[in-house]
Amino acid sequence: MGKFALITGAAKRIGAAISHYLAAEGWSVLIHYNSSDKEALALAAQLKTAYPSQEFPTIQCNLANTDEVLKMFKKSVLQGVEITALINNASIFTPGSIADITPDFLAQQMGVNFEAPLFLMQAFKNHTEHGSIINMLDTNVVKNMETHAAYLLAKKNLEALTQMAALAWAPHIRINGVAPGPVLPPPGQDQKHLEKVIDNTPLKRQVDTKDIAQTVSFLLNNPSITGQIIFCDSGIHLK
Repeated sequence: MGKFALITGAAKRIGAAISHYLAAEGWSVLIHYNSSDKEALALAAQLKTAYPSQEFPTIQCNLANTDEVLKMFKKSVLQGVEITALINNASIFTPGSIADITPDFLAQQMGVNFEAPLFLMQAFKNHTEHGSIINMLDTNVVKNMETHAAYLLAKKNLEALTQMAALAWAPHIRINGVAPGPVLPPPGQDQKHLEKVIDNTPLKRQVDTKDIAQTVSFLLNNPSITGQIIFCDSGIHLK
């Protein structure tokens, strides 16, 4: 069947860019989405037209629901998809300070941004003898940005899990992380907001979605790297 990657949140934004990039390298892609069904189907059709010998099935799942997450992986396996790479890309970026955190809000942020990747990683390990996992993090994991406290706590946990599992599951499963910087305006923000962030980076450069996709590809294709976090962020983590 060849190389097959499951990419969560693959229908739009960075996820779509990674899907395009890996497809061009010969990967088939299992396109996960939650509510972006039109975008997911359009992406699948576009990729199938461009790469007719590869497969681009779509699968829906609410990553905030652990039962759905576990069923999603089993469903994909039952459909005959032999997944050799897992890209935990999907996330929700919701503002809120530490004082604003409620049990329901924390459960939602942790569910999508940490618990879903964790349980997908477990399912992946049980599914394949050899493979690679990439967890999408955030440049702010090295900081303490209280404006999105629950989100960042989840991403910090995911960073720790990336390195913990890389050690525990070697040599058969390689696990790395990519920490993007200013790529696209956050939901509800415009380009002006993003430009302020870009101006504060050492490289004064907006991170292109292709830069992120290229970094993912590099990690998938280098068999000597595991437990690494690559900051693809125009250097903002240095400040």
